[in-house]
Amino acid sequence: MNDLTHSYKPIAGTYSELMDTNGAVRPQWKPMLNQLNAYGTTNISNRWSRAQRVIAQNGVTYSAFDDPKDTRRPWELDPIPMIISPDEWDFISDGLIQRMHLLNTMLADLYGDQQLLKSGTLPSELVLANSAFHRSCCPINPVDNQYLTMLAVDLARAPNGAWRVVKDRTQTPSGAGYALENRLVVSRTFPTMFRDSNVERLAGFFAALRDRLTELSPRKNQSPRIVILTPGMQSESYFEHAYLSRYLGFPLVQGNDLTVRGNQVFLKTLGGLRQVDVILRRQNDSDCDPLELNPASILGVPGLVQAAASGEVVIANALGSGLAETPALLPFYPMLCRRLLNEEPKLFTVPTLWCGQESEMNQVLKNLDRWVIKRAFQDSHDHTLFPQRMLPEEREQLIHDIKDDPRRYIAQENTALSASPCWVDGQLVPRHSMLRAFVVATRDGWKVMPGGLARTSSKTDSTVVSMDRGGGSKDAWIPARGEVSRLSLLPKDGNEIKLSRGEDNLSSRVADNLFWLGRYVQRAELQTRMLRTILRRLTEETIPDGTPELPELLKTLSVMTNQKPVDGPILDPIQEMDRTQRYLCNVIFNHDLSSNLHHALGNAGRIGALVRDRVSMDTWRILDRLDRELHSVSPDDELTDIHDMLDDLLVPLSAFSGLGFESMTHGYGWRFMDMGFRMERAVMNALILSELLVQPQAYEAPVLDAMLEIGSSSITYRTRYQSNVAIYPLLDLLIADQSNPRSIAFQLELINEHIRELSNLPRLGQLPEQIKATELVHFVEGFDLSLVTAVNAQGRRDKLESFLNTIVERVESLSVLITERYLSHAQSTQSLTSLTGGDRHPEEFR
Repeated sequence: MNDLTHSYKPIAGTYSELMDTNGAVRPQWKPMLNQLNAYGTTNISNRWSRAQRVIAQNGVTYSAFDDPKDTRRPWELDPIPMIISPDEWDFISDGLIQRMHLLNTMLADLYGDQQLLKSGTLPSELVLANSAFHRSCCPINPVDNQYLTMLAVDLARAPNGAWRVVKDRTQTPSGAGYALENRLVVSRTFPTMFRDSNVERLAGFFAALRDRLTELSPRKNQSPRIVILTPGMQSESYFEHAYLSRYLGFPLVQGNDLTVRGNQVFLKTLGGLRQVDVILRRQNDSDCDPLELNPASILGVPGLVQAAASGEVVIANALGSGLAETPALLPFYPMLCRRLLNEEPKLFTVPTLWCGQESEMNQVLKNLDRWVIKRAFQDSHDHTLFPQRMLPEEREQLIHDIKDDPRRYIAQENTALSASPCWVDGQLVPRHSMLRAFVVATRDGWKVMPGGLARTSSKTDSTVVSMDRGGGSKDAWIPARGEVSRLSLLPKDGNEIKLSRGEDNLSSRVADNLFWLGRYVQRAELQTRMLRTILRRLTEETIPDGTPELPELLKTLSVMTNQKPVDGPILDPIQEMDRTQRYLCNVIFNHDLSSNLHHALGNAGRIGALVRDRVSMDTWRILDRLDRELHSVSPDDELTDIHDMLDDLLVPLSAFSGLGFESMTHGYGWRFMDMGFRMERAVMNALILSELLVQPQAYEAPVLDAMLEIGSSSITYRTRYQSNVAIYPLLDLLIADQSNPRSIAFQLELINEHIRELSNLPRLGQLPEQIKATELVHFVEGFDLSLVTAVNAQGRRDKLESFLNTIVERVESLSVLITERYLSHAQSTQSLTSLTGGDRHPEEFR
């Protein structure tokens, strides 16, 4: 058995988490290392490759704040956890609880009688001139005077082994959801190692958070309605918001899902307004209320500050709590701890100086290389500056900037961060590391998460620990002294659960997203079937009688995708193969075009991400697979390879409908998604039939064969008729046959059923759209298809054309009525699918 630590070399001048100064493995690491050695290098690498695929399939992502392309990056996780001994963790926990108490007390004073300012304990300019201090939040009186329900603290270990606070996260403490996902991935990948290490579980922390949010409700005698407020996909950690929503069981909402009436906050649902009691917010203070905070914010809820001040709703963390994140306050916390708590600090801050004080500024400038320079206030997102790495002219400019406005800068000691082992190319190598720890308030005090989110640098010689700069994350393990608690978030007594079978929290925005998710998935499926039909005829030589239908299929494709070939129609696709291939690849891959396959799949993925708290993990994996299948080939590949990709792509596209039917409860959310799916299929099938059959060609038989192939009904037709394809039975199968799940009649019947069920919503009753849907079903049922096969003097089936156009117009009219009735306040489809514009929201894993 190989010893994985044999070639491990700690970084000189730093504290090694793995080894002591004599090169011996620290005791808390030994059980894990014993198991890793037993696994062996190949086994570890194979296991971790599978785990990384799971991370990608689960859609665990993070987006850098300053990424202009808003690229969703796969979450970087290292398989080797950071391990902290129980005794050391007890000391850290005590320090974190003290920190939580201190920050709460300070916020209560600064938003209260402001004795700290009146006595001169804190310079008034750090508060009153601080954009993070919101005067409009002063009337808010949090429950139990508790401004912070949850706190995140970034910790670093100095070379002497002492833990130091680098930064506090008080307004939207992010990372707890990622820590939980890290734990699930690592424990499932190395179950024996996890069990043998006797690691403390995380569920108790999240149970405490859920219980505390429930206790905060102003309506004590009722079951509270708790929501998680997110800025949406603009947030770099949107995955975590959706993840916590699923794990805690609270609906994920955006600002336009909420409204304030009479100082009460309501969730706008399909069934009417529902009062909200508690909001767990994941967006910054200034974005929460455009009336009182930032008028430019399009993410907030007008009147939210007044509602919070009235006590009708509780917001966690309290609005205005971002003030405690101000970097310039860090140097004052040791003194504030003694003043406010009458205690010595248990966890000291990394040595920090605010340059707004002359003596401190001179101290910084006198020995500039000792420090890293940061902004003193939170209103800037400039990167940390390292003077020792600067060119002479850059240093001079920095000195000039500090002297010109010293209040804007703080200096933190350039501490060599501790190093943790990471798995790189089949071996353990050291990386600089930090730990984000979490505290949640409880009825009786505070509870610390036994572990946290560890983060590492991208390279051994890099001291920057930042996800934005290519760094990674780790799980953090705290070995238990005794038996590990097996706490679950499920209630111990199932009889205590109030039964519910409705969807009381379905907002119009979510319904709108589900509706368009169904439409885009079906649009992509039909485009894929058409493209596959065309490519099969271009690449196979066994098709009898040649391929005279190809020009018609290409013309129909151009109508479906609104993308016409350059330089006019392609009249002979075989002879013009290069031009045909360029056109088809443009329709499939060009990301600059709208209405093509890439656009439909991209919109399905983006909208799916917006409602990932509403769909099953299996459904999400299908949506994720769509993008991976599309990009498994490129426009430069052979047409046969592209055809095979389309063949593979149809598997998840077809599976989407089945999984949606089986894995979603058949409530209103599922009905909107399936209704969008059915409307798109009905409209697109009618469009394809019209384009291919209204003006018959001399070679209509191969066109009819292609139509059956596109409609996935070839086997059914051959089984029934066992003859060459004729137009009348084909129209019956694809339009009127209600037993065929691909027929237009089948889609219309389901649409009618969904609209009929929507009429059961409160205060609605029978509505115009229900009448129109029923009339459309009867119109198709009662139509004599034998009348539409005849060709007029102009060589067109004008009655078929009129019939199909009527279906398209009526379905689209129904779509408009549904949108106006249920989805009118939701974000427009264009903004939902483009997802561009608006400010990003840095919750920083920096």
